Amino acid sequence: MNPIDDDILQAYVDGELDAPTAARIDAALVHDEVLADRVQQMRALRTQLQAMFDPVLDEPVPAHLSALLQPSVSAARRRPARRRWVPAVALAASLVLVALSVWWWRSDQGLTRMRNGQPYAAGVLALTLDQALASEPKAHAPVAIGLSFREADGHICRTFVVRTPPTLAGLACHGDAGWALPVLGAAAPSEEGELRQAASALPPEVQTAVDERLRGKVFDAKQERAARAAGWR
Repeated sequence: MNPIDDDILQAYVDGELDAPTAARIDAALVHDEVLADRVQQMRALRTQLQAMFDPVLDEPVPAHLSALLQPSVSAARRRPARRRWVPAVALAASLVLVALSVWWWRSDQGLTRMRNGQPYAAGVLALTLDQALASEPKAHAPVAIGLSFREADGHICRTFVVRTPPTLAGLACHGDAGWALPVLGAAAPSEEGELRQAASALPPEVQTAVDERLRGKVFDAKQERAARAAGWR
């Protein structure tokens, strides 16, 4: 039997495989406990992400995003003689709105990817963890970095908050395969309903993980820049 990699397993969990391939996975799960454990972990992560991101599908598209569609619609209205193009413009607008709504929800195309049953940062989250510094915060960045530190086993870890609703906070630890995500949770809002600073918006499970892994002190600005220059190693 050909090896079953994580991409195939993720497609299996998402219900995206054709019937013969899905049947092959079903048969393999009966006899392979390790494979069954990987599938169970992927399903658990999928359930967790759905609970966090599904509510965004019910929210209205932000005004600054829907405004991106206005030039095309306005242009179509200024050309009444070309009415045959109006349905196409409307369809394109609908597709854009749907894409904006589900962009954060799709874990396989957005913030995370799976490797050996472990979630890793992907997309804008991975890029931010690679490049951003907590000492140089950007007010309008979609992801804010909180703390950077070296854990007991020598790996560098960083906390983060995803600011785009539904807000998410977590801990990422760097290794050969990228930024592993051992802990994810909903970011903590303040009493006024505003998202707190990245270092203080951590849910209890993330803060506990930091306390358990922290060796020495949190990086200062100089140490953080040096760690980035060294590829977070």
